Amino acid sequence: MPTRITIGPAELETFLVIAELGSFSKAAERLSLAQPSISNRVQRLERAVRTPLFERTARAVVLTPAGERLRAQVQPIIHSLQSVIAEFCAEAETRSQSVVVATTPMLATVLLPPVINRFTRSNPGVTVELRDQVTSELASQIRSGQVDFAVLARRPEIDGVHFDPVTADRFKVVGPHGHPALKKGRVTLRELSHQPFLLLGNYKARLGGLLAQAELQGLDLLAARTATNVWTLLGLISEGLGLTLLPGLVLSLGGIIDDRRFGVAELDGTVFTREYGIASLADPKWSTSARAFAGAVRSELIAHSSNEAS
Repeated sequence: MPTRITIGPAELETFLVIAELGSFSKAAERLSLAQPSISNRVQRLERAVRTPLFERTARAVVLTPAGERLRAQVQPIIHSLQSVIAEFCAEAETRSQSVVVATTPMLATVLLPPVINRFTRSNPGVTVELRDQVTSELASQIRSGQVDFAVLARRPEIDGVHFDPVTADRFKVVGPHGHPALKKGRVTLRELSHQPFLLLGNYKARLGGLLAQAELQGLDLLAARTATNVWTLLGLISEGLGLTLLPGLVLSLGGIIDDRRFGVAELDGTVFTREYGIASLADPKWSTSARAFAGAVRSELIAHSSNEAS
C-alpha cells in the first residue's frame, strides 16, 4: 500500500528556503510568514519523514545528513512545480491584456473600429480582437468563453446569454437624393406605402410591429425587394428603386450615407426602434481590460444616441 502523503508543497518550499538561508527568521521574512508558522511547517515535515532535518548551531541552522538527502530529492520537484505555476500565471496575464469581442457585420464595419482605435491608443499593452458574425453563431462562442462579450443590435433569445441593453434609437427613412417624399424631412406610413419599399433581410422580423401599425391604418407595406447586406441595399436605393428604413445610429456612424447620393427623413407618426446592448454570460469573469473595453463601447453607443436625439 502506498505511503500516505500528509504534507504539501508549502512545507517543502519552506524547508528549501530555510536550507538556502540558514535561518528560520530570514525564511519567515522571505515567505512573508510569522516565524511560528515556519516552525510549524518544519515540524509537520519532520513528523512526516520521521527524522530531524535541521540542526541549530551557534551561528546558523544547518541540514542534517537526512536533510541534505531530502533537499537533493525534492528541490527539482519544487522548482518544476514553480515553473509550471509561473507559466500558467504568465498565460493568465497575457489573457488579461487581450479582449475578444464579437458583433454583427454591420456594427463591425461602422461602430467598433473607431472604438478599438481609441481604446488601444490609450491602452497600448492591450489587444482587441474583433469577430464579425451573425447573431445565431454567437451563442456558443459566448458560452464557451471564446469571446468576452458581443455587441448586438437587438435582444437575443438565447438560453444562457444575458443581454445588457445600453440604448435604442429610431429607424429613419432613407431614399435617393432629392426624392420628393423626403423633402419635408418627415415621411408618414401612408406616404411610405405609396413608394416601392426595400428592406434588409434580417430586419423582416423587426418589421412585424410596423406592418401591424400600417394594417390598422388600412395600408399595405410590403417589401418589394430584400437585400442581405446594407451596401447592396444602398446601391438599389441610390438607383431610385425605392425607399428603405435604417437605424439612425448606424446612419450616423462610419460615413455610410453620402449626402450627394442619399436623403434621410424621420418616420412620422410612429415609433420604430432598434435596441443596442452587450451580450455575455450572466455572471461574466471579465478581465480588467475586457471590462474597460465594454465601458468604452457603452460610452460610444450612448454618445451617438445623444447626438441623434439632439
